[in-house]
Amino acid sequence: MSIKRYVKKAKKILDKNWTGEFTVPSVHLYPHQWNWDSSFIAIGYSRYNTNRAIKELTRLFNAQWKNGMLPQIVFDEKRLGTYFPEPDVWQTNLLSTNAPQEFLTSGITMPPIHAVAALKIYTHAKDKEKVKEFLKWLFPRLLNLHRYFYNERHPENNGLIYIRHPWESGMDNSPTWDEILDRIDVNKVDIPNFERKDTSVIDPEMRPKDIDYKRYIYLVELFKKNRYIEREIFKECPFLVYDPLFNSILSASNKALIELADILGFSISEPEEWYLLTKKGISENLFNEKRKIFDAYDLTQKKLINVDTAAGFMPLFGNAASFYQAKKIYEYLNSTSFCALHQGNCFTIPNYNTSRKDFSRKNYWRGPVWININWMLYQGLKSYGFKEKAVQLAKNILELPIRFDFYEYFDSFDGRGYGTKDFSWTAALFIDIAYEGNYLSKNPFKNVKKILWNTVILNDYPNRKEIKLPSENIAQKLLDSIKDLESKQFISQGMINYKLLKHSKEYQEYKKVSASLRYFDLDILKTKEEKLAFWINLYNAMVIDGIISLEIENSVKEVLRFFSKLKYRIGKYRFSLDDILHGILRKNKRAYGKLFKQFILIDSRKKYMVDELDPRIHFAITCGASSCAPIKFFTPQNIDKELDIAAKSFVNSSEVIIIPEENKILLSEIFKWYERDFGGKQGILEFIKKYTVDDDKVDFIELNKDKLSIRYLPYNWSLK
Repeated sequence: MSIKRYVKKAKKILDKNWTGEFTVPSVHLYPHQWNWDSSFIAIGYSRYNTNRAIKELTRLFNAQWKNGMLPQIVFDEKRLGTYFPEPDVWQTNLLSTNAPQEFLTSGITMPPIHAVAALKIYTHAKDKEKVKEFLKWLFPRLLNLHRYFYNERHPENNGLIYIRHPWESGMDNSPTWDEILDRIDVNKVDIPNFERKDTSVIDPEMRPKDIDYKRYIYLVELFKKNRYIEREIFKECPFLVYDPLFNSILSASNKALIELADILGFSISEPEEWYLLTKKGISENLFNEKRKIFDAYDLTQKKLINVDTAAGFMPLFGNAASFYQAKKIYEYLNSTSFCALHQGNCFTIPNYNTSRKDFSRKNYWRGPVWININWMLYQGLKSYGFKEKAVQLAKNILELPIRFDFYEYFDSFDGRGYGTKDFSWTAALFIDIAYEGNYLSKNPFKNVKKILWNTVILNDYPNRKEIKLPSENIAQKLLDSIKDLESKQFISQGMINYKLLKHSKEYQEYKKVSASLRYFDLDILKTKEEKLAFWINLYNAMVIDGIISLEIENSVKEVLRFFSKLKYRIGKYRFSLDDILHGILRKNKRAYGKLFKQFILIDSRKKYMVDELDPRIHFAITCGASSCAPIKFFTPQNIDKELDIAAKSFVNSSEVIIIPEENKILLSEIFKWYERDFGGKQGILEFIKKYTVDDDKVDFIELNKDKLSIRYLPYNWSLK
């Protein structure tokens, strides 16, 4: 229930920043409506307040320009005078025939994530018909926004859209822009005097420098001189860039537009053409294979910009990287330069390569961790099958605000919050991840669709060809067939593609091999390593087999008695999943909430129990649920090392959140159910201490183990 407390806090922040029409990024610094902020905020609202999510995008798109551009800022006339630059600087309503007259806006745009937000609103809505009415209004406006990009920002017809100001990238003072901005000699251009507002509220060390602001304003003056006419700006603007973040978000929104068109019954031809074109443009033009990253491209100099920021990994979010490219950039993304898995002394993913001399832990877009970037990369990593890294990002999205409050961005090493507090997209995306993890419901799958009254023998394979092999061969062949499922990408990074697996020849081969287990002699399993590997692998394979055979769609909780009535025939015995876990692997311990041990006194299967209970098994077996350990397979030769890796992965995932600031640890319910296996509360703490990779957290547990409070996270039973 602990996460629910923080979700309530996040919702209060959004309430605080809500004006009645839209949500400001933060009442402390940003008093107007920002373009991509509103989309991230709408994604958070979509989880619990559909009306607000709709209002958020409605107000933004009411200020859309006639040419389709959606402005970076829509100003609130009641709050003018507290931010810079405001309408008196931009003068869009005076200079541009495209600018709206009923709204005051800036003269640039931002990354177009709006279609993604609109799709989330529909996906999460209870009243989908009501949302459809909103989408019918919004969809043509989304099309006009994307048409603006391809009509006016698409000079080479290669699918890539240029930005013309660092603010359009969303990453305002990214190191990527330094070389271009340095070419603007502030001593040789006319820049009006101005007074910044941000550095009177926020530590100047966290913000862009004054010389950067002079260059930003120079570009604004150039746009004004050309009356915001795109073709005229293009002729003389020194800042023209194909940005991988901007284009990847456009790619993701093109994909969302296709889905929205399908929902509404509209033609998909235009967004589909855009999607394929931009996806190809990113993949073919921005990938730097040698450096394992996607680079921005400087149109004025006709060259890639070799600066490594998190934007270079964003094609994962846009589904624009080939699988080869995704594997390459994952190697870099998951390195110490960007905080590797289990590195322990950092939060992932910093916005800038931490090994660079000009890396900054606290300066805006020059090193800290941003929740919106992590959220997008989390989506991308999941879609490409990098589950373990995705889980790490989800953990950071939860842990950083829980421990350090809902700040604008965070120190990539010690996690402290920087920028302004009570930041809306931090709160909104925290809410989204909390809902996705089902942390707000104890039992999200209450509806049982099927009750197994009778035993189901999964490996009674009909019309099988008899496989009569020596038991040693059966054990090896079974392991080989299981590993074959993994090698063919049906199982990747712990994620399982059940639909694809069901109809594969590899799964049919596995079924035949599993049928041969009725000839298997369990007495050949002599060593503890052989027993552990065999029973863990078999348990995991049985779960997959059961989910496919019973056509489970969302959760094993759809089937009552899934773990007790599904069985495999092995030699002359039958074993259920409960028999394997509680009887064999836990050495005949009682299951949580049960009165009796798994095997009765005279049960002859007891002779096959492991010699001693190893608590690491709980992070090696999978129950088909998202909160289970990711599925892996184990070998007798290396099982001790493999179990250590499994335990370390789980303890450093989002299922274990250590909060030193509150003297508290949030734990997976696995630790609650099997507390005795770990040796009670102190045993649990010792186990976590042993496998936690962050030395500061290890020291914290050691110093506070007698007074630490343990709370348990609701278990997410949705299919992995």
